[in-house]
Amino acid sequence: MNFLNSRIDHTILSPDATEDDIERVCKEAIEYRFRSVCINPIWVEFAAHLLEGTEVKLVSVGDFPLGSSFTEIRKQEARIAIEKGASEIDIVLNLGLFKSGRFEEVKNDLSEVVQVVHPDGYLKVIIEAPILSDEEIKRASKLVEEAGADFLKTGTGTRGPVTIHQVNLIKETISLPIKAAGGIRDREGALSLIKAGAKVLGSSSGIRIVQG
Repeated sequence: MNFLNSRIDHTILSPDATEDDIERVCKEAIEYRFRSVCINPIWVEFAAHLLEGTEVKLVSVGDFPLGSSFTEIRKQEARIAIEKGASEIDIVLNLGLFKSGRFEEVKNDLSEVVQVVHPDGYLKVIIEAPILSDEEIKRASKLVEEAGADFLKTGTGTRGPVTIHQVNLIKETISLPIKAAGGIRDREGALSLIKAGAKVLGSSSGIRIVQG
């Protein structure tokens, strides 16, 4: 099912992931023709070397998984990852500011990160949908789109699973492509999320998904 393989960001974000783990995941992504490898920033340069000459994209996360650092730190982290070989950054929306109703600050923060990532890369913004109400999901989605991001990602996977309902809400609210992430572990679940409107799937179970 090559169409499914090409939608998967093959993910390893464990804090104790070793160099051997990163090498294994990169080789798996090449073998199974996954869309990308998604890793922590410290491994970007190493993974970029392993993926050189292949069609597998390299994704790094930013301010992960809390999204609570200074804008300048977030910008710097994204800039370094892009310079070292990442083509996409998945950054967490500042949920503390968002929950405090400081929406302009949230948007401005994201806009500044967008400016750092563009034009050499793409920015996905993680809204952590599992801990948001329906109205908050809609508002967060609009902020992400208004900030100029390229994708909206449903969650980090640390605060609960993605659901069809979340994807439907996001799709009804904005026109950005959606990356669904969190608890995607089998083919049936993956296909149902794609049918609901997800363009990309983030999962550490990519091989299990494509093998059924």
